[in-house]
Amino acid sequence: MTGRGSVRIVGRAFAAAAIAFTASWSPAQAATKIQQGIISEGPIQWPAYTALEFGWFKEKGLDVELIVTRGGSGGAQQLAAGSVPLAYTGYPDFMRAINNGAPIKIMMNGVGEPPYSVIAKAEVKTIADLKGKLVSVDATKGVTLIYLDAMVKTAGLTLKDMDYVYAKVNGDRFAALMSGGVAAAIIYPPFTFRALEQGYHSLGNIQTYLKDFPFTVYAVNTNWAAKNRQTLLDYVGVYGRAVKWVYDPKNREKALEILTKHSKTKPEDGGKLYDYFVKDIQAFSKTGLIGDGAYKKMADSLIQSGDLQSPAPPKERFIDNSYVEATWK
Repeated sequence: MTGRGSVRIVGRAFAAAAIAFTASWSPAQAATKIQQGIISEGPIQWPAYTALEFGWFKEKGLDVELIVTRGGSGGAQQLAAGSVPLAYTGYPDFMRAINNGAPIKIMMNGVGEPPYSVIAKAEVKTIADLKGKLVSVDATKGVTLIYLDAMVKTAGLTLKDMDYVYAKVNGDRFAALMSGGVAAAIIYPPFTFRALEQGYHSLGNIQTYLKDFPFTVYAVNTNWAAKNRQTLLDYVGVYGRAVKWVYDPKNREKALEILTKHSKTKPEDGGKLYDYFVKDIQAFSKTGLIGDGAYKKMADSLIQSGDLQSPAPPKERFIDNSYVEATWK
């Protein structure tokens, strides 16, 4: 189905031809079309919504469409296949795909701090009480398991001490918690707000236990990037402009208006979302870069899970910061 404005929701198994992109300029085409895969609508797309709202992409001759793929590994697969030239999803999904030979490069940090909390039923009073419980996380090797691992270690637990229900999308994990089917779920706002309103409680924010560990990053199909470097530079530059705009306190009310217009966020959640994402955890990377520390943390996690061999490959195999370095001033 088609969402508001320039957001479209696409099933996981859609045919590549259905969203084939074009990036060539011609007199008959007013702008370069870029269909970008995203994991879901909501506050993590705030800078992109801002750029769309103000027409900043169009100023650079770009016609950007956000396509909701509802799956991190699926987004990486679609990017590798060339079904979309750009995608925005979980950091480890791209790392694994690149390690397996996919023509992908991570080229920009998105949400640079974990926005998640672990929300639980009343009887789960402490982190230690998660032992033997059923918890909703994103995937068998998803980023939320990495986050959860950092938290439960502080209580002497390992991931093997719990059982799991898998749901890639934030709202689906919230639904699992509300149904009573799980004892706890790792979710981020606005769903944390709604769970707390329903009498559930927080065992803590992941950022307390794991800092400088990106949640979502941007990646590009390298075959497309080789032919469209200036287009990609223009895209990255506009996104950086939007991040700076979102962080400017004088833009708060307009930012709330933009979020409500472009996403499925309830207007009453807007102020709390701004305070949480922009003021409290400062979720959106202010530099756009993925540094050596953030790379090492992810590489170590993937070595631990068996997805990478030790020693880890050089950061440059996975990440190309040059686009951000050239455009974020």
